Amino acid sequence: MKKSSGALITYDKKVLMLLRDNNPEIPDPNCWQLIGGYLEENETPIEALIREVKEESNLQISEYKASEIGKFIIPEKLEYSLYWIKLSEDKIKDIKLGNEGQEVGFFSVEELNEMKLGAIVSDYFQKFKDGLKNVVENEIIDRELLGFDENGLHIIK
Repeated sequence: MKKSSGALITYDKKVLMLLRDNNPEIPDPNCWQLIGGYLEENETPIEALIREVKEESNLQISEYKASEIGKFIIPEKLEYSLYWIKLSEDKIKDIKLGNEGQEVGFFSVEELNEMKLGAIVSDYFQKFKDGLKNVVENEIIDRELLGFDENGLHIIK
């Protein structure tokens, strides 16, 4: 099973998103996704997140700034660890497109509903919009509203 990490990186009631490359060889080409990616060998989910955030947005984050929300499981395919990172104003100036993707930008929950998102992200954001808004706009993680069980898992079948 592949493992990956991603983050709801928020600032001023908006989420930082990455427009993926327009390459038919990759999943969800030319779609907006959360910042994140696959774990490398012997890497923990948080280590992968720190590396991917740096590669994709030039942001230097540390473990203590990332709050784990939960894990998505697609049985026998993928385990995806989702984190929340609230940026301070002084970090915004550091954001720039890294070595992957076409563009990075901040978007409100309403704007996300109108964008071309990757399939899994799109489905999740639509089903759990209230939980997403709670994190982005109110800075409150309610795992139940975000679709996670008492063990912090969300199984996708």
